[in-house]
Amino acid sequence: MVKKLLLVLFLGGSFVGNCQSSFTGGWLPKVNASLKLSDKTKWVNSIEAREVIYKDDFQFTHNLVDISTIFSMKTDLNQSVNVGYILRFKEGETIHRLLQHFNIVQNFDGLKLAHRFGMEQFFQTHVTPQFRTRYRVTLQKALSGEKVDVKEWYIKLSNEYLYQFNEEDLEVRLSPYLGYQLSKKDKLEFGLDYRLGKLLDSSQKNSLWFRTTWYIVL
Repeated sequence: MVKKLLLVLFLGGSFVGNCQSSFTGGWLPKVNASLKLSDKTKWVNSIEAREVIYKDDFQFTHNLVDISTIFSMKTDLNQSVNVGYILRFKEGETIHRLLQHFNIVQNFDGLKLAHRFGMEQFFQTHVTPQFRTRYRVTLQKALSGEKVDVKEWYIKLSNEYLYQFNEEDLEVRLSPYLGYQLSKKDKLEFGLDYRLGKLLDSSQKNSLWFRTTWYIVL
């Protein structure tokens, strides 16, 4: 009964009746720092942790840490490519990830629409290399005026689809965020990150994370 009540609170009861569905919940704190190298290039570094608060029962468990470094280059006024490396420390294991992303940003009246197409490769000792593709669309809107100024709030909605080739696993993510522009060089975002995985299997995986991100421009 407690488990079902928790699922109702986290997911609005959408998957309570699915006895073959697992659920995990927790917190994703992240710090992202970027440095402009030229008019067309920038270097982005970040560190993110995953803290599990609920998994089959209430618990407080440190799950993993991701340390990433990404080189981004503009190829057009509204287009850019990213290449990067992520080092993951998870439960005593070390996982290496390479990434390649292509980004398109479109600006409308008071709206920003961003698309990201990506490929990723995972490498780990004694584990077969894993390959994944992903697509994300993000909509951002200022809550006051047509653009986000200092000391102003904005909202961001993100929808992402990920496919793991080796495991033939499809995952969908939905993330609503609220952001605040602290200064010209930093901003805060916080919101929810809901993930529905194993969509091609009979046993699905649900997770809901409270995400907080501090963006810093060096």
